[in-house]
Amino acid sequence: MTKKIRTATHRPATKRRRFRHDELVAVDLFSGFGGLTKGIEIAGFTTIMAANHNSYKVEVHEANHPEAEHWIADLVDPEAADYHSARDLPAGDLLVAGVSCVNHSQANTIKAYERGLTLFELDDPDFEARVTRSERDRATANCVLHYAAQHHPRLILVECTTELTSWGPAVPGRAKVGDGTTYRWWLKQFDLLNYRHKVLYLNSMFFGVPQSRDRLYIAFWDRSLPAPDLDHRPVARCQRCDKDVEAVWTWRTGVPPTGSVRYGKQYEYRCPSCRTPVVPPMTPSLAALDLADFGTRIGDRKKPLAPATMARAERCRQRFADFPAVLMPAKAVHGSERYLLQPLATQTSQQETALLSTGAVIAAHRHNGDGRHIARPMDTVLDVIENAYECGSLGSLVPT
Repeated sequence: MTKKIRTATHRPATKRRRFRHDELVAVDLFSGFGGLTKGIEIAGFTTIMAANHNSYKVEVHEANHPEAEHWIADLVDPEAADYHSARDLPAGDLLVAGVSCVNHSQANTIKAYERGLTLFELDDPDFEARVTRSERDRATANCVLHYAAQHHPRLILVECTTELTSWGPAVPGRAKVGDGTTYRWWLKQFDLLNYRHKVLYLNSMFFGVPQSRDRLYIAFWDRSLPAPDLDHRPVARCQRCDKDVEAVWTWRTGVPPTGSVRYGKQYEYRCPSCRTPVVPPMTPSLAALDLADFGTRIGDRKKPLAPATMARAERCRQRFADFPAVLMPAKAVHGSERYLLQPLATQTSQQETALLSTGAVIAAHRHNGDGRHIARPMDTVLDVIENAYECGSLGSLVPT
């Protein structure tokens, strides 16, 4: 069977956009389903171009942002049949890029593309001997550099996993930990292009997202612009001062050699007055769950769950016997059980979380729209949670 050769595909905007003379426009690299696009839209920017190598993700992005043009293309590998250079995308006031960390480890880039693996899953002891400057240039972060050198947008926002900071040759004796030299070289190039920058470590659960997701954000701005105020100061309750305060982002340990920075381990928030650690309000997983359909009961499944999954569910049931429902890891051994008051764990492209109902069905004062009452698990608990959520008091209810 002849393998179909992919080519870069340009898709014009499906909806006409009206321009204003003072409109701020943005270009989105590695746009995925459009999370960053939505964020910059809220901030007042209009995305005129989005690019991604995955056609399905582009179609989803296009449905949500029909005013933007799209490219389905590989922006990374110049030798790919569907390659399209980031330098040839249109100029914008703002460039945003959700770069991938799969190219920022010490394994071979080409091998990872061929095998469809993340580079942290590959063992490649010959990497340092074989890696070339051109291979490093294939890393997605360098597409941002190429665009900046060509168009010099006034603002740039890069989002990535925190491990980007360890991008570089392997540390002796630690094949999967980089020394960060390539990352520092990359940052220096923006300095030479007349940008200033600030590195931010933030977790999505403190920004209205029902998911705990630690990410690295690097904001660049032209030196002619005033430095923006990028400090995150969420309002949190200080129990020692007995008042609401603007919490201060504070390091606990600094950045480890792996680059892995997590809220609660490497950083936290503190009261500006007494320096006591405080917990900002976070968004519960309940905000993302559709509880109208609980799916098929475990006992009614045609195909039984794997023994390991059943054992995990039983341990979870015993541990949370007094709570009607909890979230549990659905795959492998990663993740941890969580209450519905807590945010989801970081969600990847895999279906990794299951809702386990551990209590009896309770008749509650809810109806299905035609006046008939329905009975569902958790209804009584949900009433309490929803009331707390509407009153904005969930931060104090989340178990620690």
